Amino acid sequence: MRGVRAADERIPAGAAPGAAHDQAQDLGLLRRYEPVLRMTQGELFLPMPIESYLRNCSLWRREPSEAASEVCAPGEITPARLAEVGAEFGAASGDGLWLRFVTDSLRRREFRAWRRAAGRPRLAPGTSRFAAVGLLSRLIDAVLRLSLLLRGRVPGGTTAAAEQAYRADADPGTCPYYGRVTRDRGFVVLQYWFFYAMNDWRSSFGGVNDHEADWEQVTVFLRDPPDPASRPAWVAISSHDEAGDDLRRRADDPDLQWRDTHPVLFAGAGSHSGAYLPGDYLVTVEPPAVGRLTGALRRPGRLLLPWKRGQTGTRFGIPFIDYHRGDGPGVGPGEAQQWLPVLVDDQTPWLRHYRGLWGLDTGDPFGGERAPAGPRYERGGSVRLCWSDPVGWAGLDKEPPSVAAEAQVIEDRIAELDTRLAVVAGELDTDADELRRARVGSRAMANAANLAAVAALQTSVEQARARRQALAEERAALAYASVAGLPPDEPHAHLTHRVVPNVDPARTRSSVLRVWSAVSASALLAGLAVVILGHVGALLPAFAGLAVVMLSVEAFARGHLWQFLAGLAAAVFLGFVGWLMALAVIGNWRLAAAVLLIAAAVALLLVNVRDFLRKR
Repeated sequence: MRGVRAADERIPAGAAPGAAHDQAQDLGLLRRYEPVLRMTQGELFLPMPIESYLRNCSLWRREPSEAASEVCAPGEITPARLAEVGAEFGAASGDGLWLRFVTDSLRRREFRAWRRAAGRPRLAPGTSRFAAVGLLSRLIDAVLRLSLLLRGRVPGGTTAAAEQAYRADADPGTCPYYGRVTRDRGFVVLQYWFFYAMNDWRSSFGGVNDHEADWEQVTVFLRDPPDPASRPAWVAISSHDEAGDDLRRRADDPDLQWRDTHPVLFAGAGSHSGAYLPGDYLVTVEPPAVGRLTGALRRPGRLLLPWKRGQTGTRFGIPFIDYHRGDGPGVGPGEAQQWLPVLVDDQTPWLRHYRGLWGLDTGDPFGGERAPAGPRYERGGSVRLCWSDPVGWAGLDKEPPSVAAEAQVIEDRIAELDTRLAVVAGELDTDADELRRARVGSRAMANAANLAAVAALQTSVEQARARRQALAEERAALAYASVAGLPPDEPHAHLTHRVVPNVDPARTRSSVLRVWSAVSASALLAGLAVVILGHVGALLPAFAGLAVVMLSVEAFARGHLWQFLAGLAAAVFLGFVGWLMALAVIGNWRLAAAVLLIAAAVALLLVNVRDFLRKR
């Protein structure tokens, strides 16, 4: 496939003479700002042409309450045929169509041979995802991962078969991106779409899910008209749970690396989601019910777990590490693999007409193990916001694209404020005149009703005066900004939360912690089984004992045993004091006082002995 020819072939017959020039101009913009994509060591799949993928696929259709039926066999599908089938069944069929890339997973012997193959890429040793989270998170992970047995999931061995099929057609020198150029609200929008044969996040990297096919994107926003000598205004990436303002970074953001005019971005191992900084990211999938339960447990737990104090950014749920290390293969300017651009737009037939899934539809009700739809559509067949409105998708509606646009916005706002000031001034004059008349009437009548009316009018006048003052202050500030310019925003001012690598590999590489984190959830479940099988009357003490043992081992593995024991002693002491107070309340005040005095005597003795030993 040759990218430029593919773009030229889409110029319709009878197009305006400038159409070819416009596409050549768009292609030039895409090439000038195309991203550098850095992968993680162990990555099996790089961006690939859809033609190579479709050659291996069968196409299926499922109607409600009916079994799936094959529409096209492997070898019959091309982008044109995909568009024909999508147009034939129409938009209503939406997610009733799906492709299947791997027909037969590798058998066990073949799979073992694939795993042992000397040349297969492997993740470099590093962080243990279980060592990076707490005991309760590991337990929840064990329980929720069992749900995969009840959900539709990608069969085992699919990743290996997909990798072999992908590798057979892979071009050793180039990777394609599907580039789209639009113009909206003062921005030139460059979208780079990457297609992967497989998301092997779970099977290869301990992530949350696997699914056939993966579409990811990078969107670059230029000022319109573009300045070839400057970098883009903004860069936005597709990322797991980010939306709006948090998707994008400004050109001068220290989190964003550059090679000339090319942003450098880091793709997640297996997940292929984007990140701005290289490193390991701990992310947790937390179902709402689990969040409510663990939220109640989190606060008191920090008394006994000192390493949790002040910790932010991690939730309970299914923990996984998203590896964005950038130590593997790269694609783009300065890398071994170069980009092959393919221009697409709203009229590209396979993009416009095919609304189905690009891989196996497992029927997973949570969606994680289902293949994605294409760049233009969501799984249900509706148009993606990032396709229909990339400026709104990235939260850029409120950002002027250039200095000239900003100056115009300032001028427009000043004019708007002048209008509002005139209205408020008129309201203030009217209310003040009415207040004077009411005050005269009140003095003449000297009754409480008139006094209340005067007080209400007084409040109205004060509120109008405050509105006028606020508007006047804003106008004065804008008048100054129209000459001196607006004060610059800090690069991260627009972010609700800044996602950064949040796993310290050195802290989680302790051999004791790694072993314990791997076996702790199983040990806890087995311990609970033993406790339940014990004597009914001893259940509560047994549960408490099991909790103390498990948390003590956890603290030892993390190097916080003495801090944990100190916290445990403090908790026991507080419980003891609470028990004494309960005794006093129910009438055994003499016993409570006696115990309290004995405890005070012991504490005083310990302090005196410690001081005596120190003096010697």
